[in-house]
Amino acid sequence: MGLSATQARLLSITSRISDNELRSQTITTAKTSLANETTAASSAYMDALNSTELLYSTYDASGNKMTEKLTGVSLSQYGELKNQYGIINQHGQILVSELDAANYESSTDMYDFLDKYGVLAPEGEWETIQVENPEWQVAWDEYNKEYEDWKAKEPDSTLDKYWTAGTNNELYRKFISASEPCYTPAMSGAGGAGCYRHVLAHLLLADFGEESLKEYTTTLGYKVGIGYNFIPSNINSQGKTPDMLIVSEEVCDPSKVIYCAENEDMKQELIDIMSDPNATEQDKINVQLMNNYYYDNNGDIQLKPLTQKIIDMFYILNNDNFNTMGIPYDPDMKNLLLSFQKDMEQAFKEFNEDLYNEDRNKWLAEEPPKPTVDYYIDETVPTVENKDKGQWYINLWHRMNGPSQEKAGTTLEDGTVVEGGKTSSGLPLYKVLEDGLMDNAEWLQYALENGTVTLEKVEFVEEAEVGTGLADCEWTSIVWSNASDISESQNEAAITKAEIEYEQALNDIQAKDKQYDNQLKILDTEHNALQTEYDSIKSIIEKTVERNLKIYS
Repeated sequence: MGLSATQARLLSITSRISDNELRSQTITTAKTSLANETTAASSAYMDALNSTELLYSTYDASGNKMTEKLTGVSLSQYGELKNQYGIINQHGQILVSELDAANYESSTDMYDFLDKYGVLAPEGEWETIQVENPEWQVAWDEYNKEYEDWKAKEPDSTLDKYWTAGTNNELYRKFISASEPCYTPAMSGAGGAGCYRHVLAHLLLADFGEESLKEYTTTLGYKVGIGYNFIPSNINSQGKTPDMLIVSEEVCDPSKVIYCAENEDMKQELIDIMSDPNATEQDKINVQLMNNYYYDNNGDIQLKPLTQKIIDMFYILNNDNFNTMGIPYDPDMKNLLLSFQKDMEQAFKEFNEDLYNEDRNKWLAEEPPKPTVDYYIDETVPTVENKDKGQWYINLWHRMNGPSQEKAGTTLEDGTVVEGGKTSSGLPLYKVLEDGLMDNAEWLQYALENGTVTLEKVEFVEEAEVGTGLADCEWTSIVWSNASDISESQNEAAITKAEIEYEQALNDIQAKDKQYDNQLKILDTEHNALQTEYDSIKSIIEKTVERNLKIYS
């Protein structure tokens, strides 16, 4: 073989060795990827082992327990011995089937809705019940209004028209006669202020005796004592004391209150002086003690009791305090005595009972008659044959419609619109869940576990929440994991499928791995043979080159 042919053979072997090494690398990489496939297959199998499914348990008529996958259908369809659940979305709407939604939307009222589920008796078998007569409330509302209007017109016995000033009253005549011996000197100035102190003392000391001494408190809290020494007087000397005693027992009787006569001029004077920033403190004291009015603890103006005015006047007259207070006897003190005479006249007004009774009898004759409308009337209502099934769909109606048996939004004969049918945010109380999702266990499980939907359960209670339309049950929110008839179990079908797929994947991986090993062995044998031939040819070329160099040297 010539040198050129040898070199060509060496290059061919070198190329084949490189090709073998590249193929070997490719196979080795493929074997590495088989490990990743093994890990993925193992992971999928473990996921299947950990997977669960939600199951729903019910009982048949014989009490046998039945278990099925939890779906919207299994929850919402009626069944004997089943708890009633509703699937609720995040807006508070109950998710209903296409059939339930269609039945509701085509119904005019609750009984029409129930009839679509075959739970009503034939019309001839409906029952007659007593219900509240709507006309009863209308009649009584009208009567109550007329009665209140009539009651407001009742004659007021305190009106001035029924009272006559006491100038002709026996007690008033006794007072005028008994007080005259002291009143005349006081007003003429002959006896001075001391004369009228006797009148006031006789009124305050009804049960006087020689040892009598009583302490009284004025409107402003000043103390003043009145004793027997004020009783020996013109009144007493002229034998008028018994009459004054009778008057005193009437005017100062602690069991009743007689007020001073109303006097608008006095009231305005009190207001003006008490609110005048330029009025002196003495001016304010004087006007409060001399007035028929006073300010109570709330700052409101009230009429004084007559007994309190007598005490205030006695304090002003006693020891001629009016001089110290800067009150002129004439005319201010005389005017005060005159006003007191008017107060006494007011105290002995006489009641005109005949006039009052005449007005009252006229008023009584106008009393409106009470309504004769019956409270209850008979009404024929549809009868539910299957009580349990009927209650199921009654519950569903009220959850979809609201409290009324009439359909929400309906305009009644009287023009009112039936309320209800909306959530607090204004959405309908229900939403249709298409049948594909309603019967999809995986969707419901995912939605429950991720909080997309929640559950409500019908619970029986003694008294339902007001505004639901239900009598002895209510829809109550419940956590699905706390529901006794909902359980969680391993998904055996998914596990079996994953196990088969895992074993098949392992078999495929092992077969590929064995195939790769055989290919590597073939490549390794071929590589060794090529390497040996490569080394041999390389040695021949080196010797040929060495020999040729020697010839030409």
